[in-house]
Amino acid sequence: MFTKEELLVIEDALKIADEKYIKLLDESKNNKNKMVAFNRKQKKLWLVQNKLNKLLQENK
Repeated sequence: MFTKEELLVIEDALKIADEKYIKLLDESKNNKNKMVAFNRKQKKLWLVQNKLNKLLQENK
């Protein structure tokens, strides 16, 4: 499937995306619609991060 190095690169990319969504959420505190949209995207990102963590644990 994926090598451990590839999974670690994906993990770093997801961390960068997570930081971006946190920043966007902070910037859009006054706009509820944008906050909801970014929050939904961030929740999907967290699901992917959890799955990736599972894969990393299995690859040890």
